[in-house]
Amino acid sequence: MGRLITFGDSWIKGVGIEYEEGMTEKQFDEKMSGKESKHCFRRLISTRYDLENLNLSMGGSSNQTQFRLALETFFGENNIDPKGEDIVLWGITSVFRTELWHAEENKFKSIFLPQHSAVSKILASYHHDEAQELKILENQMQLWNAYFKSKGVKNYWFNVFNDHKWSRPIENFLFEGSSLLSCLINDYSPNDKYHKSIWGDTDRKIKRAKEMSLVNPFTGHPTKLGHKKLADLLSDQLTNKGRIVN
Repeated sequence: MGRLITFGDSWIKGVGIEYEEGMTEKQFDEKMSGKESKHCFRRLISTRYDLENLNLSMGGSSNQTQFRLALETFFGENNIDPKGEDIVLWGITSVFRTELWHAEENKFKSIFLPQHSAVSKILASYHHDEAQELKILENQMQLWNAYFKSKGVKNYWFNVFNDHKWSRPIENFLFEGSSLLSCLINDYSPNDKYHKSIWGDTDRKIKRAKEMSLVNPFTGHPTKLGHKKLADLLSDQLTNKGRIVN
């Protein structure tokens, strides 16, 4: 059996999928479990194509976290399927996230700029630039494209909820650069604001997705209906446009 290896943030993880129509916020908070859901789009795609899902996405994850996890995953022993059946699906998230090593907890922790702490505010003010972060992302994707191609791994990128623009074409980038959020509501015009987080009603796109019951009204994460539509949209990209899933 081949593997679908997924990278990204809470949209890919499936956070907030427990929402049911009519729930109060208290009921929703009580039901949020963090457990794996068979209804999230990566699981639906895996089932559709008889693939094992190796999921490395997580809630609140930064791009830096995902690149680190990729290094840890693909540069160890027995990390690539020798039959060439691995497929990598990778969501690019907000550039206003990063991660730092937490000495007391002995692990990396994600930071939202400039929201979480005094440190995050300092980083946002003196050590962060959106254009530079996008340039780093672009270079990283080009590097991973070359690596995956050399190993015979099919890999595909997509924007999660911001329509990032690149200075040059990036091979294997789905939806011609449009975000999952844009595709979900069929609105490909620019965002009103950059989504540093999806929790707030920061522009008309997330508001429209809530009106369509495609994301939940409390955290802005896709509902079961939203995940079903995302699975269909991504499957179409992987099968009907020359990107064949075996």
